[in-house]
Amino acid sequence: MSEKPSENTADEAALRAEIDAELAAERATRPRASSRLTGLVLLLGGLVGWLAALELQVGKEFLLANPGESLACDVNPFISCGDVMMTWQSSALGIPNMAIGLGGFAIMGVAGALMLSGTALPTWFRWARLGGMTFAFGYVHFLAISAIFVIRALCPWCMVVWAVTAPMFFATLARTVEHGDLRLPAPLAGLLRRWVLLSAAWYLLVIVVIAAAFWRQWLVVLGIG
Repeated sequence: MSEKPSENTADEAALRAEIDAELAAERATRPRASSRLTGLVLLLGGLVGWLAALELQVGKEFLLANPGESLACDVNPFISCGDVMMTWQSSALGIPNMAIGLGGFAIMGVAGALMLSGTALPTWFRWARLGGMTFAFGYVHFLAISAIFVIRALCPWCMVVWAVTAPMFFATLARTVEHGDLRLPAPLAGLLRRWVLLSAAWYLLVIVVIAAAFWRQWLVVLGIG
């Protein structure tokens, strides 16, 4: 005789309750992304990212007004802000990436300040925060891949934006998991909560990719090639 639907439902409910209890216990015993810590990451990352976006905006306006000139960050043919910011990828969404950065980093900086102050954020705001950082992190990958493999040039200020976006995203994701908004299996949740480790692994991956993609250029710069 098959089990009754009510018994299956009860078993599933009990399993979900057990998983929720385990996650709650783990969050309570060792928080890795507290509200204030995540807020600090967003505030500092937002400030640094905003300044980098502002520098890129000023630099592009200078190049547009002075064709043929160069910027201080135009170090050599493969380390050049100018070569990157004058491509179509710098306005891939129809508006300059600098404008997106100025607005986005300002919003995340304010969100971080609210979290640092202990303000209770509504559910919709927490999901919007995660959505915004997910978009930013995904867009950074598009820009990084374009710069490394298509444009074949590295923009120092752009890389500052890459560098601050990664921990902002991973810390926000970890906070969303710890707060209980995003319920995942315990092993996956435990991994995503380790935002410092994930950020470090991402940095290492980017460094390895850049080193491999520009290997010959690095040898020339070092006087070996």
